[in-house]
Amino acid sequence: MAEPQRNGIASDLRRILGSGSVADQPASMSRYTGDALGPYRAFSAADRLRATPSVVVFPDSARQISRVLRYAQQQSVPVVPYGGGTGVFGAATPIEGCIVLSLDRLNGILDISPQDFTARLQAGVVLDNAARALHGKNMLLGHDPWSRPIATVGGAISTDGVGYTAARYGSMGEQVLGVEAVLADGEIIRARANAKPTNGLPLQHLLIGMEGTFGVVSEATLRIFPQPQTRLIAGVDFLTFEAGFHAICRLYAEGMRPTMIDYGTDADIANSPESDSSPADEDATLYIAFEGFTEDVRTQWQKTLDICREYDGIEGSREEALAFWHNRHAPGERYKRSVLQSANPVEARRDAASARVDYLHVALPTSRVLDYRKRCMGIFANNGVKVREWSIWARPEFLSFLIAQEQDAQTDDYAGDMGQVVDAVLSLAQRMGGSMEYCHGVGLKLAHLAESEHGSGLQIMRRLKRVIDSNNILNPGKLLG
Repeated sequence: MAEPQRNGIASDLRRILGSGSVADQPASMSRYTGDALGPYRAFSAADRLRATPSVVVFPDSARQISRVLRYAQQQSVPVVPYGGGTGVFGAATPIEGCIVLSLDRLNGILDISPQDFTARLQAGVVLDNAARALHGKNMLLGHDPWSRPIATVGGAISTDGVGYTAARYGSMGEQVLGVEAVLADGEIIRARANAKPTNGLPLQHLLIGMEGTFGVVSEATLRIFPQPQTRLIAGVDFLTFEAGFHAICRLYAEGMRPTMIDYGTDADIANSPESDSSPADEDATLYIAFEGFTEDVRTQWQKTLDICREYDGIEGSREEALAFWHNRHAPGERYKRSVLQSANPVEARRDAASARVDYLHVALPTSRVLDYRKRCMGIFANNGVKVREWSIWARPEFLSFLIAQEQDAQTDDYAGDMGQVVDAVLSLAQRMGGSMEYCHGVGLKLAHLAESEHGSGLQIMRRLKRVIDSNNILNPGKLLG
C-alpha cells in the first residue's frame, strides 16, 4: 500500500477515534506487528510475516469498534483483531496495509456473580487479571493456559484455547455462555448468556475458534466455578510412555475426571521403535490434579494410584508435582518480560522464535493414538527429525509433541525439510480420523491444510463468511484461506 494511502487511513481514523487512539509510527506499532509465530515455524508462510499494518487503533468500546469496522468496510481495508499477541500460529499477524485493532483498552471486569456462576468480561481482559478478581470472590476461571499472565479473554475465545485444567473445565469455548461482538459492517450483536438455550443456533458459536474472521468479540459472559475445598497435585512415574497412556485411558474408562492431566516424556529421544533408546523405553511422568471435597479427592487419588500401579506406575515426588503446578505460568511470564515489555518487541519476538523446533498438538480417537505415534516416529527417523517430547494433555485423545531438526556435527547443516515433515504428520492425523490441532487454532501456519481438515465444511464456512463479511475485511487469508 502506498504511503499517502496509509497516511490517509491514519488521518481518517484519528478523526473517528481521536488522536490518542491511533498509532502509525513504526516504534509505536512494533508491539502489534506479530504474535509468537516466528519465520522458522511458519515454513512456507514465512514471507507473510513481513507484512506491516497501516495503523494500529485502540478502541475502548464496542461502539468505537463499530466505527472502525464501518470505515474499513467502506474503504475495503482489512482489519486484524489483536488481543495479547501470544498466539503461536500467526492468527494475529498483520496483513500488508491493514488496520490492527487492539483490544487493550477493553479491559473491564464488568460483573462477577457467584450466585449465577458467571463473569462478564471485556475482550481485552488479561486472563490472569480475571483469575485474580475471581479468586477474591472465592471463584475460579476454568481456562488456565501457560500464557495466562499475558493472554486475553478475546484471544482465548478466538482460538478456543485449551489450558492446564481443561480435563475438568473444558476448552475456553466450552465456558462461553454469551458474547457481545461487532460484525464487519459495524453491527453490534449480543448473544444472551443462557446456560441451555433451545431456540436456534447460539450466536457465540459463530465466533468461538474463528480467529476474528466472523466478527470482533468485544465482551463475553463466562461460566465460572467455585474455589474447591481441596486441591491435590501429585505425580506418577512410568517406565514407558505406553504404560502411562494405558493407565490414563483406564482412569477415564472408570469414570475418573481429574482437573489436570499432564503426561509425557521430557528428553531428547530416538525415533525408531526398534532402537534400544526408543520412546517405548523412556521414562514418562504423569502430573495429575484433583479438586473437590477433601474425602472425595482422597478417594479419587487412591483409586488413581491403584490403577496406575497396575501399569507399573510409581508414585512420584509430591514436591516436584507441586513445583510443576506453581511454575506452570513461568513461560508466559518470561515471554511477557523478554518480548512484550522489550524496548524492541520486533527483534525480541524474532529472537524468542529462532530455535529450529516445532510443537504440534493433534486430536485423535483414543484407539489410534499409539499407532499414530509409532507411524510418526518412522516419518521422523527417515527425515532427520528428533523428538524431544511426547505428551498427553487434558484428555487421552490429545497428543502433543515437540520436534527438532537434527544438525550435522561436521557441516552444521540441518537435515530434511521440516515443513514437509510437519505437513506429513498433520495430514496423517487427519487421515486417521483426527484433527491437525486441538489447542492453538489455524492462523497462517496451518491455513493450507484447512481443506483437508474440514472437507466440504470449509465451503460452508466460506459461504457464511460471504454473508457476514461480504468484503472479506476481517482477518482474511488465514483460517478460511
